Amino acid sequence: MKFLLLMLLASGLALYSYAQKNDSSKIQDIDSFLVRQEGLNKFNGTVLVAQKGQILLKKGYGYADFENKKANDSSGIFQIYSITKTFTSSMIFILIEQGKLSLDDRLSKFYPAFPNGDNITLEHLLTHTSGINDTTDDPNARETESYRVERFGKNTVNFAPGEGWSYCNGGYQLLGYIIAKVTGVSYEEAVRKHIFSPLGMSASGFDFKNLPSPEKVTAYHVFTEEIKEKASLYDSTGPYAAGSIYSTVGDLYKYYRGFRSSRIISKISQDIAFNPSKTNKGYGYGWQLRQDSLKSKVISHSGGAAGFRSNFAMIPEDDICVIILNNHENANTEFLTGRIIDILSGKVFEPVREVKLKDADLKKFVGVFSVQEPPRMIHTSVLAGRLAVEVSGQGKQPVIATGETVFFHEEADAILEFASDENGVFSEITISLGSRKMVGKRIASSWGLVGSATPKGWDDSLPDLKFSEDSVRKGLWILKDIALEKGEIKFRLNNDWNINYGDTKGDGVLEMNGENIKVEAGVYDLILDLTDESSPRYRLLKKAGGR
Repeated sequence: MKFLLLMLLASGLALYSYAQKNDSSKIQDIDSFLVRQEGLNKFNGTVLVAQKGQILLKKGYGYADFENKKANDSSGIFQIYSITKTFTSSMIFILIEQGKLSLDDRLSKFYPAFPNGDNITLEHLLTHTSGINDTTDDPNARETESYRVERFGKNTVNFAPGEGWSYCNGGYQLLGYIIAKVTGVSYEEAVRKHIFSPLGMSASGFDFKNLPSPEKVTAYHVFTEEIKEKASLYDSTGPYAAGSIYSTVGDLYKYYRGFRSSRIISKISQDIAFNPSKTNKGYGYGWQLRQDSLKSKVISHSGGAAGFRSNFAMIPEDDICVIILNNHENANTEFLTGRIIDILSGKVFEPVREVKLKDADLKKFVGVFSVQEPPRMIHTSVLAGRLAVEVSGQGKQPVIATGETVFFHEEADAILEFASDENGVFSEITISLGSRKMVGKRIASSWGLVGSATPKGWDDSLPDLKFSEDSVRKGLWILKDIALEKGEIKFRLNNDWNINYGDTKGDGVLEMNGENIKVEAGVYDLILDLTDESSPRYRLLKKAGGR
């Protein structure tokens, strides 16, 4: 710990202490923190912070619509994705209080033919402990009730009901159908009738894709200083009761006040909903659970998919509510929420002193580093003038240079230091997390091709077909004279599914974890162009005379 402390002091990092501050000073600190996050391209949206019945901060940051230079403000309407699950949970408890449902109700009561439905309860669905495998990999399938019920029933289960934990959107989609069956109206109508309307949540709804409101913000897949690329929005029938709601910070604060006053569900129901399941202490009945630095219980849910990241958090014992809505994919809203709560609790964070490094200097650290304990791959790249780190496919996070070879990962509260070998190559990275250290060694890295159109198929026991990097244009990867069958392909790094590219729009622009790319049989030259990492592209050049 002493060595780490010296490193922190020497680097001028986010050391903190507790101090007595008034509300206005705390809000100024929160605002300064969010302005800095916006400047780092890690936040672009709207925030509401409230405590003891008073709204302390309600403000927009960045752009609701960059092209038209429309700024974010407190009236902006955002897709909130998985925060929807808390509404689905609340609807189940409303129906339980009305005597129409029970946590012990079996899935077979609503779907008699569902395999093992006699042993799957509503409690299992709410707590992600049903074991249902909700995989639906047919791109042409219509995401209907009948299709999902049939498909979920056919899939191999993850575990026996109640014997494990696996986040399951499908379980919440089934709960939505059950709510519709019991109420006699659609899931959407039931939520409007029992939650939106009583609480006056007039800016909330379900079909964000087709929403005509001028307050609707633009969703961005890529949002860097150089490139602003809009996200492809989902039809609301896709996520359904697991993620279809849109809202504003103001409406979600009304939602919070509804819990405070027990207008949504009773205190007895809240005591159940806000407590952990039997197999996961970090998740309750539709709610994520953790403790803050002062051991207060934080009840929350995050949401994230195409174009949006969000978080809704409350600390009932301190009457604190923090709502963060973000309209690009770069933000870690749970980190932002935690930092805001820390500031409210009296923590004072010293500012990070950033050292500006040139792209040429940053590129010396770019590569793939293998950590043995615990086993993981760390990928580094240059993003918008800063070094970015990606661990296990969790998205690129810019880190702050605090020296020529030392960087600070604020979200993880980690120090990253690179060391060079006798040839001057930065071949090792040391990651310090408190008193814990991990060392990663640089490994040779290569992109590969995988898929049903390739000779190896989807078989992970076989190596991917390897691309070769152009010796002059770094980031340009080429695979020549490859015979493909009619089928699908994807690009991935080092045989690792954590970092893979597909093409969701079919426009030659790649997205991380995008859709499989369909190809016809033939002999091809393939070009994977990663020279601009903010806009990865590919080309499939079919050769004349091929099959």
